[in-house]
Amino acid sequence: MRRAAGRLDAALGRVPMLRLVLVLLAVVSVASLLLSLAGVLRYPVAALAATLVVAVAASWLGDRAMAALARAAPVGESALVTGLILFLVVFPVLTASGLLLVAAAALVANASKYLIRIGGRHVLNPAATGLVVVGLTGLTGSAWWVATPGLLPLLLVSGVLIAVRTRLAGPVAVLVVAGAVVQVGALEATGADLPTALAYLPSTPLLLLATVMFTEPITLPPRRGQRYAEAVLVAVLLVVPYVAPVSLLTLRPTPELALLIGNVFAVLAARPVAAGLRLAGSRRLTPTTVEYAFRPDRPLRQRAGQFLELQVPHRGSDLRGVRRSLTIVSAPGEEDGTVRVAVRERTPASSFKRALAALPVDGAARAVTVTGGFTLPDDRTVPLVLVASGIGITPFVSQLRQEAAEVAAGARPRDVLLVDRVPSADEIPYRAELAATGVRVLLVCPDPAAVRDVPEQWHVAGAFDAAAVTSVLPDPAGRTAYVSGSPRFLALARSVLAGAGVRRIRTDAFSGY
Repeated sequence: MRRAAGRLDAALGRVPMLRLVLVLLAVVSVASLLLSLAGVLRYPVAALAATLVVAVAASWLGDRAMAALARAAPVGESALVTGLILFLVVFPVLTASGLLLVAAAALVANASKYLIRIGGRHVLNPAATGLVVVGLTGLTGSAWWVATPGLLPLLLVSGVLIAVRTRLAGPVAVLVVAGAVVQVGALEATGADLPTALAYLPSTPLLLLATVMFTEPITLPPRRGQRYAEAVLVAVLLVVPYVAPVSLLTLRPTPELALLIGNVFAVLAARPVAAGLRLAGSRRLTPTTVEYAFRPDRPLRQRAGQFLELQVPHRGSDLRGVRRSLTIVSAPGEEDGTVRVAVRERTPASSFKRALAALPVDGAARAVTVTGGFTLPDDRTVPLVLVASGIGITPFVSQLRQEAAEVAAGARPRDVLLVDRVPSADEIPYRAELAATGVRVLLVCPDPAAVRDVPEQWHVAGAFDAAAVTSVLPDPAGRTAYVSGSPRFLALARSVLAGAGVRRIRTDAFSGY
């Protein structure tokens, strides 16, 4: 079972997250039209088709218009996703006035991405914002008609794929289970028996809300516990229409309002900050890896292992846009005051990487936010094994540099083994920096003989397998593993570590940065 899940994770890791969501929503939308033609859905196919066209077109045009006004790059695929979500939620209509309200919801949704921003990023789910604002007119509201038994199998499969790809299976499961429990309890409190309450669940907004809307990464708080807390909060708020169906003028308790309240909680928890950056310089680490150093216009709140959203404005951006999430390589509070990130070069390069490579010294960029929960435990007595592949070494460079500084200041040393898998002897990024920390290293290289002059505490192996790990890892069952690399490598590492006897594993995925 675990091996199958690893293979699924690796396969999904090759697909950009936003594109996966777009494709899955498009499949559900087409299926709804076919089910309407077959008489399974009660909404006329003409109304569904008209609502679909208007929602998607208005969302795309609204994004283009707002981007032009803000002199920013349009978000493209994100606008199409917003349009499809709105199509699956609003009342399908054929009247001109009804379609105008659908278009208004799409326009408001996309405007919110540019107007409701804190720390340089939008903080409210756009589709939910559009639904709530247009609902205030009292002329329309959300129907969540997608929650129908005929579409349930597709929604379930799509939800699982999105939860796995976004690595949010835990919070999504909590939201779904907690939401189901509180809604069933509320229905029973109103007089429904248990079978009736359970039969009603597939007709609730829970599945689409949890797997497609809640999982928007940019509106989630950074820490794992905070994400679980938001999931519970949204689940509890979903029961309000059953137990306290009160309204404030035209503002009613709805699923979309529950999600927006969750988004506000995320803002308070994350305290998103933005900082202007100026390029201080760059250096080549290996033939395919480059480090960039930036000087922020104000100090960034950072924990070792976290990442920043780096924005490099440029014209002619591709579908992936002008931002990337990159792990901060520099340790918090380093003396030179720079913030450093590293990227792997590929051919063909994305527009973002081309713009980053062309950025002149003192050229402007922006740190939209600093976030992430891939941090070492506060308890320094926990024995650790850190496992990296390729550019996945970056969070461990920051953590080990901070560890060395803390030990030098008198802190108790951690029991750490670093396993670093590299493709060749000339592709060992941060070799000197790792050696300077004094950490024990198992270096895995296909040609061990080519790796020369390694420190005494380093071991070199030719294969990444359980035998190599156990040869240098005492007490594997008592260790916590932190694994960083591509989704394909994460699947491999889970298998290898399990074979070596490691039971507790945390992961951090890199998708081609």
